[in-house]
Amino acid sequence: MDQLFIAPTFMAAATMAAAIDSGLYRDTEQRVLLVVNNAKIPEIGRSLIEQQGFESLASRFDRVVSLNDLIFPYHPRAWNPPTGKVPMWRDTLLEAAGIEGEFGITLQSLPVRPSTTLTRLFKGAPIDVVSDGLMSYGPTRKPIRPSIAENLRRLLYLDLAGGLRPVLLSEHGIENVVVPAESFRVVVQEYGKMVFEKTGVDSVAERPVEVIMLGQYLAVLGLLTEEEEEELHCEFLRAAVALGYSSIAFKPHPSAPPSFTHRLIDLGRSLDVDLVVLDEPVPVETLYDRIRPVAVIGCFSTGLSTAVETYGITGYSVGVDKVLERLPRFKDSNRIPLAITDVRLPRVEWDESGAISVRQPPPIDVQVLVEEVARAMQPAHFEEHQTERRNAFLAEEPWAAKYFAESELADTEVEAVVVPAVVPYSARVERRARRIAGRMIRRNRRLRKIAEVGKAIRFQPR
Repeated sequence: MDQLFIAPTFMAAATMAAAIDSGLYRDTEQRVLLVVNNAKIPEIGRSLIEQQGFESLASRFDRVVSLNDLIFPYHPRAWNPPTGKVPMWRDTLLEAAGIEGEFGITLQSLPVRPSTTLTRLFKGAPIDVVSDGLMSYGPTRKPIRPSIAENLRRLLYLDLAGGLRPVLLSEHGIENVVVPAESFRVVVQEYGKMVFEKTGVDSVAERPVEVIMLGQYLAVLGLLTEEEEEELHCEFLRAAVALGYSSIAFKPHPSAPPSFTHRLIDLGRSLDVDLVVLDEPVPVETLYDRIRPVAVIGCFSTGLSTAVETYGITGYSVGVDKVLERLPRFKDSNRIPLAITDVRLPRVEWDESGAISVRQPPPIDVQVLVEEVARAMQPAHFEEHQTERRNAFLAEEPWAAKYFAESELADTEVEAVVVPAVVPYSARVERRARRIAGRMIRRNRRLRKIAEVGKAIRFQPR
């Protein structure tokens, strides 16, 4: 049976390549990589295919196809063909992929487009899901249609949390399969070697770097203001200096503006440290392999856990509580990554006098914590909604209530824990019907006029 791999990012493609190398697809015949560029304006950015080093990833596949080229001018995130055109699109993609017989698909981010669209096109095909970093330890964000759920086969993931079992898609009985860290490191090493040789930035590896600090660009998510995020980066640097490091590098988020580093550079000068900004467009994992830092400092990024679990580098977290308090919704998918980082990595803190301290990870059952937070976030995904285990857990670890509580209740007692109620089925149907009706009215001129007349009659003042 052939296998169609759908990769939107380097991490997805690298994990798929590592899965192939480790024998998880030894029974497949033809392997086809379908590359997706989900950037807001794909035409002005570089897709995975255009990045230096891609040839090392592509060597694991028999054919490489660009989804963006096939569906142009549609954007992958907006591509949702009507039912009548599904057969045409299915034939187009399979012809480009060179697939004729039975096949399976491997993809990432199942509940969002283009993954949802592709599962519509390839209805009935067995589905493997590749993890999306720490978010894969959290609950499924959106309900999965039964016609798709029945075809789910495996969740392939890097162990980023010391043996923790992912909750993602567990309600559908999916098999959890760990992709060996050694296979992933080999893929990254090959990719990095080609990147540094072709781009001529191998001088980065020649400079001694003790610590890499990771930017996340949380401002674009609305979790921090740009000024607060700049200050968070400065806290990373102060933490690194306080821990005794003097040769420090900062890896900004690829989407962050260059101005984000100005204040950090000025602080580095004032602290008399050798600060390097690693703004080369290369995955941070290649820097771990090439530079081999002693430590990594960040907030809660997947790159931080990758450094610790996959490369054996010491990791420190800074600013987790502040970001946790800023989550706009209880169901925010960043809640689980924040909780995992907070309870698994040493945290750098300052007291009121400005003295630094390093808080070691607390002795807590991380599996129970993650499962109960996931149940609280998405109770409708689980058959049982009993809270006995959660209450017993919080009775033993009352400080952990902050992971369950809404932001304004984070400092209250356990009794104030907020667990969202399950929305009744009838209410969900009514809400969906209203959304569909709203879309129909907006798109149809005659319906809009009827709605306007109806609204005028309904609210006619007496």
